[in-house]
Amino acid sequence: MSTLPGDFKQSAAPIDLDPLVGLQRPSPESPRPNEESGEERDTWKDDLCHAICVDGWTDVKSIVDQNPNALTAEIDDKGRTTLHVAAMFGHVTIVEELLKLLPPQFLLRPDSFGDTALVLASRFAGITQVAKCLVNKNSRIVCIPNKYGNLPVTVAFADGYQEMGRYLYSVTPLECLTGRWGSRLLRCCFHAQCFEIALNLLQQCEELLFMPANDEGWTPIREIATLNTTIIRPSELIFWKRWIYSFINHVFVDIQQQDRSQGDKAKLTELGKDPCVINVEVKKVQELKLLHAQADDLLHLVCKNARKAYQKRVIDEALSRAAKEGNVEFVLQVSNAIPEIFLRETMVSCFNKALDYRQAKVFNLIHGLRFKHGLATMRPDNDPGHTLMHKVAIKAPDHVLNRIYAPSLQMQRELQWFKEVESLTPPSFRVFQNKDGMTAGELFRESHKELMKQGEKWIKDTASSCSVVGTLIVTIMFAGAFTVPGGNDENVGYPLFIKQPFFKVFIFSTILSLLSSSTSVLMFLAILTSQYSEEKFLKSLPTKLILGLFFLFISIVSMIIAFLSTIRLMLKHTNYSWGLLPIIIFASVPIFLFVLSQFPLLLHTFVSTYGNIFDRKVKPWP
Repeated sequence: MSTLPGDFKQSAAPIDLDPLVGLQRPSPESPRPNEESGEERDTWKDDLCHAICVDGWTDVKSIVDQNPNALTAEIDDKGRTTLHVAAMFGHVTIVEELLKLLPPQFLLRPDSFGDTALVLASRFAGITQVAKCLVNKNSRIVCIPNKYGNLPVTVAFADGYQEMGRYLYSVTPLECLTGRWGSRLLRCCFHAQCFEIALNLLQQCEELLFMPANDEGWTPIREIATLNTTIIRPSELIFWKRWIYSFINHVFVDIQQQDRSQGDKAKLTELGKDPCVINVEVKKVQELKLLHAQADDLLHLVCKNARKAYQKRVIDEALSRAAKEGNVEFVLQVSNAIPEIFLRETMVSCFNKALDYRQAKVFNLIHGLRFKHGLATMRPDNDPGHTLMHKVAIKAPDHVLNRIYAPSLQMQRELQWFKEVESLTPPSFRVFQNKDGMTAGELFRESHKELMKQGEKWIKDTASSCSVVGTLIVTIMFAGAFTVPGGNDENVGYPLFIKQPFFKVFIFSTILSLLSSSTSVLMFLAILTSQYSEEKFLKSLPTKLILGLFFLFISIVSMIIAFLSTIRLMLKHTNYSWGLLPIIIFASVPIFLFVLSQFPLLLHTFVSTYGNIFDRKVKPWP
């Protein structure tokens, strides 16, 4: 009985793969061994196949009793036997009964496409009990790959059957998970976010970190470098989930989850509650924190093995991909583990990738370097005039810019990046010309010409639309200021409701609405008549848009308040005072719609203008 290191016992004995070499797999084009060319197909095969598909063991038993060779015969045109079909459909009873009649060696027989019964069960059914029956009959079956070189455990994870995959991993000998077989399993585990399987296998076979899974050169370390793109970040959670994330204790669940024991339940009740009553959302946050903890352990494993000299190219490529995806922790920890990487041009490539794909968190690391000005002034040999400013002057890819709310904010973000790199560049380098004879500023204006037009059109359309609303409110409130509810006293000219509390609310809300709407219209007018140069997109235009939207919101709210106070004064001495509540509810609809439609724009503009994505107080490293 072989045992994997760690807590995961293997129930299968070590496998001698030599006997499997002589196992010939018939090709789809070759004649079936028990079919004669030109003869019609036996009808009992169709009946047998149908009986298995509908899970009718009685009919299957009857046909098998009448035809002794039915157990081993191919019953469909793909070379599948009774066991193949039963495992494929996941019929546990039929599989158990067939295994009583079949020898263990028969389980290793593939169909015409090289799939054993266990591979078919892993791909189509995903029933763990079927896999247990097959493995208990012949444990060697877990080491028979399909025609693509994937083991049954890999097929299970690839097709989304995680419970079966965890079971098959627990019974697959470690010697079958080395080399490309193990690397392919890791790839499927990463895609299925089964990080505990990947971590356990990599802890036992650390060389798999650098093992390619296919001819395309995919390696596990490349996947670890981009894990942040597959896991939800805590910052992306809503506020109450972030609070839960901060205080919850992540629970590591045993890899073999197919049989939940009392010990497993105790782990799940670490929060002091029974599993059946734990809130679903809390459990999701708990699982998310578990994924983050496992991702951190994978990163530590990479750092532990990162100094292997023969893997320099793989490390460099992984760092470049991490910078492209914004995985700042990977870049920071790996470079700290192997500081000699700064002797190569790897970090230059990382910062270039961060610039190309506008990954601010990765680029901020440059402020922690003692030789940051040397990186900022580094120039390629084929174009000595091409500085870092020239690189950031080129417009970011569209899929990167599309993450930002509007074209004007996209133009603003590009300017912010240009100014940030400019602050790192000595003045003498800012006037360098590239091989096309363009300075960085000229290249910026040329590459952003179309984006600036789009930003100008968008902000003009927004200002024009909002100014129409503001002008309408000005008109309404100006008229309302001289048409007070209840009328005026004919003798002295004072309003009749002047001593009523709600009359004061009406007066102040009317004045506030009139003044704020007028200010809003003036802000939007300033946008429409502004000079649209590059520098204006940085602060001037966004600030005017923020003020215009803010005062427009204030004017709408105060207008609704003035309306409600008027209704309250009119209904106070009538029998219809009960109607005030529904009126308030309906009057809140315009406010809600405005917040729903315009508040995201106001929030994004404010954060983009007065927030700071660049952090110059980075701790020194490496």
